[in-house]
Amino acid sequence: MLKVPIRQVAQISLLLTLVASAAFAGAPLRTGDWVVLAPAGEGFSIKLPLKPEEETQRVPLLGNTYQLRLYTGTDQPTGLLYMVIMQEFPSVTGVLTPAARLEKFMDGFKKGLGESLATAVGGRFDLVPDRELSLGGKPGRQYNLTVAESRGLVRAFDGGRRVYLLLVLGADEKNSDVVRFFDSFEIKAAPDPVPQPVVQTKP
Repeated sequence: MLKVPIRQVAQISLLLTLVASAAFAGAPLRTGDWVVLAPAGEGFSIKLPLKPEEETQRVPLLGNTYQLRLYTGTDQPTGLLYMVIMQEFPSVTGVLTPAARLEKFMDGFKKGLGESLATAVGGRFDLVPDRELSLGGKPGRQYNLTVAESRGLVRAFDGGRRVYLLLVLGADEKNSDVVRFFDSFEIKAAPDPVPQPVVQTKP
């Protein structure tokens, strides 16, 4: 199951009120260029209106651990919360169809983030499939997101040995920044993930 770091949950919880209030404000004119996020070896690039904070986890899967990278940030002028997740998978998951692999990841995301936020803010968390997507032949899916009183969108793509999740909280596709964020995402060639053994902790 995906576990969002406590510091990130606290940050998201604190920002929910800002997102809710920003949703009723007019979108300000933006100046300056967006930041290109293209981490080496992670197989993607995307543009954001700010440099995000980064968190790294090693997620245990089938006897080894695989890297999960979490990028989050809130754009102060608009109040929109952005999140990008990259999760590696072992080669054995290749026996699954891309749709099945994506479904398993999204189940973990919904349980992990949903439970974390429900505990932190006591609000409702809902993730409802909206439509199927495709990006360069890679399958994906869009979801409508509800966190407490805030609304947003999630897009997830299966990249083979990696799954990518893009999230915006505080607006939908009527917002030009949301469209720019989603449209800038690209899946690129990357080396196979390198598994690491599970570290046994002493009792």
